[in-house]
Amino acid sequence: MLERTRTWYVSIVAAAILAVWAGGLLGEEGPVLDPASLSGGPSGQFVATSAPGDANGPDDLAKRVADLEKALKKADEKAAADKKKAASKPTFVLGGRMFLDTVFFGQSDTSRAALGVLNGSAAAGDGQDTVYFRALRLQADGEMFDVFCYKLEVDFAGREDLTVSQGTVSPTLVEQVNFKDIYLRVRELPLLGSLSVGHYKEPFSLEEVASDNFTTFMERALPILTFSPGRNAGVMAQKMLESERATWAIGVFRDDPNENPFYESDDNGGWAVTARATWLPWYDEATEGRGLLHTGLAYRYLDFDTTGARFRTRPETGVGPRVVDTGNIAGAANMSELCPELAFVYGPFSVQGEWIGAMVHRRAPHADAQFGGMYVLVSYFLTGEHRPYKRSEARFDRIRPFENFFRVRDCDGAVRTGRGAWELAYRYSNVDLNDIEAGVFGGTADDHTIGVNWYLNPYSRLMFNYVHSNADFIRPATLAGTAYDAATDVFEMRAQFDF
Repeated sequence: MLERTRTWYVSIVAAAILAVWAGGLLGEEGPVLDPASLSGGPSGQFVATSAPGDANGPDDLAKRVADLEKALKKADEKAAADKKKAASKPTFVLGGRMFLDTVFFGQSDTSRAALGVLNGSAAAGDGQDTVYFRALRLQADGEMFDVFCYKLEVDFAGREDLTVSQGTVSPTLVEQVNFKDIYLRVRELPLLGSLSVGHYKEPFSLEEVASDNFTTFMERALPILTFSPGRNAGVMAQKMLESERATWAIGVFRDDPNENPFYESDDNGGWAVTARATWLPWYDEATEGRGLLHTGLAYRYLDFDTTGARFRTRPETGVGPRVVDTGNIAGAANMSELCPELAFVYGPFSVQGEWIGAMVHRRAPHADAQFGGMYVLVSYFLTGEHRPYKRSEARFDRIRPFENFFRVRDCDGAVRTGRGAWELAYRYSNVDLNDIEAGVFGGTADDHTIGVNWYLNPYSRLMFNYVHSNADFIRPATLAGTAYDAATDVFEMRAQFDF
């Protein structure tokens, strides 16, 4: 009997606590308990009572729910109106980047003299230690009307060497504002995928189509610097297949070797057709690309707008003397370029390589000329990251450290440090601009580059590159077949960020 009474009292207390808690959820005060019901109800039951229309009763709860539904409806209507208003005009996002480079040259007197012959003067063969902004860009991009997007990008650190004839090369570059990516793009088109009109990179070379923000080394490899078309004005269609394993792009461009404000007025031609196709035989979906195999092939046909063509490049640095130079190739009519691509990523390790061959077709009595070059790079992340791959554009993307760099003191006085991401890399590249049968002696160059990259966070990094460059060339027409050999060491550093 005592046990039954105890159970009855425990039940009453638990029910009372539950009722009070429920009342707190429904309003500031819950349903009122009738004390009489606690003892007067059958079998110890109780009844919660409230007067009709009581501010704390069911009517008030219904009113609160109705008010809440009304407020939610107004919020939804406002959000829909804001979305409709936003869709009626372009969005605007401001961005940019800054690359500050420091470059030191190591040359012998023999190297200075040889490169002086190649570059047109003794002074031009001597690489000067330089501190400069490699890039200082502002950009605006956005979307509009669901399927349109745009980009406007200008570089305020642009420099161009506008000399075109051999023997008149000046060591002084012309400073000017350069146009970079400036285009309007329509997306989600049937068959075509997307269509871009404006000034942007032609779809040629895996290393070229990657943003400067994400390249493994401070400068691109020798064959890319020599043969890649870079940016030109034109129209291009590009698409990724539904499997997300293959892409294609094709465009028609007006060739212009400079990136100053674009203006081409010439009846002689200067048009190029460029196409690129890629395929991912293997892509590890589970790890979002920590393992992949990329293959690709690009082709370009260019109809020259003059009767001369020229190929030349510096070692893998943005300043200093050039190490190969064909001079004007007389009688050039058109050119075909081919570029196969291959890249492999396995966790923190990656390897990438490309070869570019160029065939210059010349008018009689000149013989056609053939040139070529290749590179291979190896990269390894000491901190375990990998090189992300953007499948929609078939290129490598932004590195995101597992842990951003930081250094702070905690509440206990201990110093805490985030390490960022650390990458070691090596690249070998070469270019051959000699064609003896065609009478072209532009020289050959081989570069060995060692790089160390410290990614402080996804948007800033410090880069350290050492380049050892060897160049060989002859000048049979002017110096009775004299052979020259020039070795150059380049030490360069970069601090960069983008937003």
